[in-house]
Amino acid sequence: MKQHTLGLWLGGVMFGLLSSAVQAEPWTLDQTLTEAQRYSAELSASRNEAQALDAMADSATQLPDPKLKFGIENVPVQGNNDRRLTREGMTMQKIGIMQSYVSSEKRERKAQTFQAQARGVLAKGEAIRAALQRDTAQAWLELALTQQALKKAKALVSETGRQRGVQKASVGAGSSTPDSVLALQMTLSAMRDKETLAQRDVQLAQSRLFQLTGQTITDVSGPLPRYQRLPADEKTLEEGIVQHPEVEAARREADTAKARSAQSAIAAIPDVDVEVFYAHRAEGYDDMAGVMFSVDLPIFQSKRQDKDYAADVSRSMQAVDQLTLIKREHIAQVQSLVAQYQAAQTLWQRQSEEILPLQRQRLDVLTAQYRSGQSELPALLEARRSVLDTELAANQAEREMARNWAAIQWLIPQELAK
Repeated sequence: MKQHTLGLWLGGVMFGLLSSAVQAEPWTLDQTLTEAQRYSAELSASRNEAQALDAMADSATQLPDPKLKFGIENVPVQGNNDRRLTREGMTMQKIGIMQSYVSSEKRERKAQTFQAQARGVLAKGEAIRAALQRDTAQAWLELALTQQALKKAKALVSETGRQRGVQKASVGAGSSTPDSVLALQMTLSAMRDKETLAQRDVQLAQSRLFQLTGQTITDVSGPLPRYQRLPADEKTLEEGIVQHPEVEAARREADTAKARSAQSAIAAIPDVDVEVFYAHRAEGYDDMAGVMFSVDLPIFQSKRQDKDYAADVSRSMQAVDQLTLIKREHIAQVQSLVAQYQAAQTLWQRQSEEILPLQRQRLDVLTAQYRSGQSELPALLEARRSVLDTELAANQAEREMARNWAAIQWLIPQELAK
């Protein structure tokens, strides 16, 4: 019994270790994007709504279900035959079937409206997918770049921390003043604050990825996308606005409004109800049969159907205006994103290619001078802290550049390899 329990415990431990190993496996960008699409309830809801509208379009082409009609007619309520069902010749038990006939043109236009709505939902689904891919790529890049910043911060903090033992020995030997140890500790604490903030940014990116994918993604793998340059020139990006999913969704809304106006344009075509019945009467009286027609009379068309049609035409014109407005908004959005990207790119290049190399050279010089006794510890600590600040500033500019690049890259959803 004990061996069986021990075996179960060991099995559970091994399963937990294997699960942890699987969860800790780094994720590539394509894997993360694919998982985000699979996990998205909003995308699933959009697909289901489009399927529902397609089904409604198929149903709209059919005639309404026939109706079974049955009952008793002409039951006396006064006189000697009061509430008698077999005394009065006009009393009859009646059964029949009624079918409503809607013109094929009206049914077809109703179906076309549902189909236009389905295409509009699919277009909105593409807008959802583009936004999801953008947000996921931004979170993935954020995790990759914040991990780089954290690694650099830890390295500089560790390097500064190793200085404490040397500095205490110097104080003991009388070659340094006691306040130098305090200065070192204060600088180290300030640098650890930077490390803590970098760790916070990593955790925030991991949390965002969990929100988007439902997976615990603690590390990334694979090459980073080439975010150091725009996906295309600004003119090409502006010309591509017509393919933006939100613009396409607005275009589909205009198509839906046109389909509704086309449907209301023939609303005055009358529907016809046809009823066939058989009536059984009491003994001594002949049974009867008959057929009845009911036809709509749109005699007030100018006050009803025409008004509805005019309203739908106005909504169609409104949808076209809305499409124009959305195109203009997205052109402005592209221009804004490009401006933000170029500014972040300039800051990143200046920090990483100009300021950071100078800071590192200065640190190397002060380190050599300090070791030879030509420089004091505070200057060395200040130089090391400046390198860390510049490293983090460059990383922040790089993250901003990558964030704007992803927003531009995923203006239009991309197909992923399955």
